[in-house]
Amino acid sequence: MKIAVLGAGSWGTALAIHAGGLGHEVTLWARDSLHANELQVSRRNARYLPDGVLPVNVTVTTVLEEAVNAVDVILFAIPLQAMREFVLLYADDLPRAMWVGTSKGIEAASGKFEHEILGEAAVNFSASEYAALSGPTLAGEIVLGMPTSAVIASKQESTCKELQNVLSSDRLRLYRSSDVIGVEFAGAMKNVIALAAGMVDGMGYGANTKGTLITRGLAELARLGCAIGGERKTFVGLSGMGDLATTCMSPRSRNRQVGEFIGRGDTLDTALHKTGQVAEGVWTARGDGTWAPAQCECSDY
Repeated sequence: MKIAVLGAGSWGTALAIHAGGLGHEVTLWARDSLHANELQVSRRNARYLPDGVLPVNVTVTTVLEEAVNAVDVILFAIPLQAMREFVLLYADDLPRAMWVGTSKGIEAASGKFEHEILGEAAVNFSASEYAALSGPTLAGEIVLGMPTSAVIASKQESTCKELQNVLSSDRLRLYRSSDVIGVEFAGAMKNVIALAAGMVDGMGYGANTKGTLITRGLAELARLGCAIGGERKTFVGLSGMGDLATTCMSPRSRNRQVGEFIGRGDTLDTALHKTGQVAEGVWTARGDGTWAPAQCECSDY
């Protein structure tokens, strides 16, 4: 298939490498021309994902019309807080296709999920051709070929099945779900708990403390998720418990890293600067849209 990956940060690059490795014709869109040229020439994202190598069938461009021309699938890897601005800017250029949301966040200013933002801002959005992709999928491990699984969720079963076939591999197995709200909610809220898990590490507490935090955090996540329409089984699955445990424990997790710096005494702005990439949990935790440091420019795409 022909696939466009929009956003050349660590996760977008990992998705392009994964899809390219499956033999698809992939175009990776980057907004910065210098970054795009570096990716195209060196075949590596030295800035955000140095371990990954772009396959020969992955092309990099800064021209969105080229990236989405005649595509079958569009993978959105834009930081959630920049999604609405991005879609409004390119609303007329995003064609009808299967759209996959991969950002794990909630829009701070509105409380909206990714599918809601796309539905409000994009001309050609189709709920029946939309799916959410989430689970324990750290970009650094994906590009190293470490086995994992994730969830692809769509209200339309045929969309779900087709995307499962298109994007699954022997190293990344996708499971189907119809619970779009639950999957997107779990992906966003686990980042908030991961911030707290990092603080546990930064403050020097141990495994007992972190185990308690993860367990009670999951219980609260599930209760709130069910209250807004998610399915309880979602929160004990890969996009819930699986992603939560991974993000809270892994040193690769940017949300956990931000929390650890804060736990050691850094300010939030300093912690974000040291991490060097967007930590979606910061905006999800704040939730009112009033906190807007320079990091909100979402430079890593």
